[in-house]
Amino acid sequence: MLAVVAVVVLLARTGREATPHVLAVPGQPAGVVTTPGRVWVATQGSGAIRVFDSASGAPVGAPLHTGGTPARLAVGATGVWAADTANGAVIPARWRPRRRVFRPITVGADVTDVALSARAVWVASAAEGVVRAIEAGPRRRTTKLHVGANPVALAANERWVVAAVAGSGTVARIDARTRRVAGPPVRVGGVPVAVALAGDRAWVADARGSVTGVDLGAGAVAGPPVSLGGEPVALAADGDDVYVLCRSDRVLVHVDMARGEVRSRRSVGGEPTAVAVDAEHVWVTLAAEDQVVRLDR
Repeated sequence: MLAVVAVVVLLARTGREATPHVLAVPGQPAGVVTTPGRVWVATQGSGAIRVFDSASGAPVGAPLHTGGTPARLAVGATGVWAADTANGAVIPARWRPRRRVFRPITVGADVTDVALSARAVWVASAAEGVVRAIEAGPRRRTTKLHVGANPVALAANERWVVAAVAGSGTVARIDARTRRVAGPPVRVGGVPVAVALAGDRAWVADARGSVTGVDLGAGAVAGPPVSLGGEPVALAADGDDVYVLCRSDRVLVHVDMARGEVRSRRSVGGEPTAVAVDAEHVWVTLAAEDQVVRLDR
């Protein structure tokens, strides 16, 4: 019995697991998000959004054909917004009660990411150095906020919208309800490429190989960075559990930010582009391979 327990502990520590479940997703999957029981994938090569059952991996209905190059997604209670990166637009679509794709909304020179918070759609433009809040309603009021050079990623909850600003090595904090920048940016250094939220904490991936925590309320870095190696390109978080994709060595790194340590490193079998997490799984898109990989947490 002791020998069996030792093997189980060893497997947990090394991150080895059953064979990952692989979904064939044609059209260069570039973005992925999760909602309860569902996985949403943006396929920029085929101009579509595809939905899958998270337990079985089976498609849920026909793809939503948006056109353009949908590369990032934000999903709400009844609809989904796709960031059309090539055309500088966001594409709204309704998925219930009846599916419908609406006309694209041109928002600026480019679009690098999209998020939902406080009854607004938030859109980052790297070329302009701004984040826009587009409010619902017939007038579609837009608030433009300057956050610094080259904002490349967004994350949002009901209180905060945060932007990873690659050009200045900072994280911009925005009060989602007032639509205002909340104080000076937080300098994290390096080249921030991805960001995730967990309450009042933001986790920021640096392209040079680390993850840093930011206390949003205090407007300060929270603890030393955790070194990863590799070349981070995306991350997702559930509380202090942070999952980081590293492109150079094609691995998924699980980091316990509460302890400041790497828990495991797992091969994803291809060149990763995006990651999302739910209660049981981590989902990774492999654009060149036309695959989405599901790994157990």
